[in-house]
Amino acid sequence: MTTLAICCTLFGMALGVRFRFFVLLPVLFLGTLLIVVLSVAEQLGFGQALSTIAVFAGCLQFGYLVSALIRHNAGSAVVIEKKEPLAVRSSVDRRR
Repeated sequence: MTTLAICCTLFGMALGVRFRFFVLLPVLFLGTLLIVVLSVAEQLGFGQALSTIAVFAGCLQFGYLVSALIRHNAGSAVVIEKKEPLAVRSSVDRRR
């Protein structure tokens, strides 16, 4: 269960860095479906399967939230140097 929690938190952090909020719902659905299939295959009880799903969902969302907050705070602290766009000159604009 600890390994699941650590992996889900790290995976949630990776999702938070790379994707927007709307990716959580499909990942939660697919992960829950996978946990249900594995629980049935290993003949786990309903309580164990439910607690595994709760740990999965909670850690995934926690990791996403932490990385989104870090990205938000770091994004406002880092100043990105913006370059001026190249000026396009035509032969009419040139004056000597």
